Amino acid sequence: MELTEQGNKLFNEMSPVIEKIVEIDKKYSNLCEIRLGTYATMLSKVLSKSIAEFYLKNENAKIITITDNSKVLNFPLTTENFDIAIVKKYNENEYDSDKYRYISLGKFEFVLIANNKSDLCNKKKVTIKDLKNKIIYMPRGENNSTNSFLKTIEKNKLDNEIKRIDSVTMSQIIQEYDNCVGIANCEYLAKEIEDNKFTVLNIDFEIPSTEIGIYYRKDNSSKELKNLIKIIKNNFNYNKKL
Repeated sequence: MELTEQGNKLFNEMSPVIEKIVEIDKKYSNLCEIRLGTYATMLSKVLSKSIAEFYLKNENAKIITITDNSKVLNFPLTTENFDIAIVKKYNENEYDSDKYRYISLGKFEFVLIANNKSDLCNKKKVTIKDLKNKIIYMPRGENNSTNSFLKTIEKNKLDNEIKRIDSVTMSQIIQEYDNCVGIANCEYLAKEIEDNKFTVLNIDFEIPSTEIGIYYRKDNSSKELKNLIKIIKNNFNYNKKL
């Protein structure tokens, strides 16, 4: 969908007015805004419960979510965009530690998944060379898990076709086609794994975990932000126990 020529004219004339109304509303209201950056799948699969719980307990607060991968994945370079970010752990020299504090939430485990009819399901142990000629789907962005796997692929000179997609689409593709495999985040696809929508392969090589944590601004001491952090920590620990 796109605006018509008349719609664009109306939009351009109304935008300054709407921005002014929002500015006045923020100036004279007691609404506390929290800018939260994270990955789109993290927001829908892991954080939705925490955000709902937060709103029930903090009526005068508003969370503005930023899930644009180009901003979120380059978090250390765009710290001014967030009050809080739930992302992979970075080295301390990759972000401004004077402005942001880090809290570890734990580690995400990654597995290799395949269609239930894949020939790989019949193997007791899947070796890296068994993946030759298979299309490999991986999550968008880089992390410790996917980087390590790519190095293993390159070391064995398999020259696979690698495709980067979101976890939901990966799940659908793996369930549909048997000529591919996927590197999947267990946390994101926990329900599908439990329902046996595809097979988690037993592999003889390592896919290391990736640490996930909270980065939040040190100069934001609002009780609302503290409440949000507490809720996210509690729910994350609960999900990991499940």
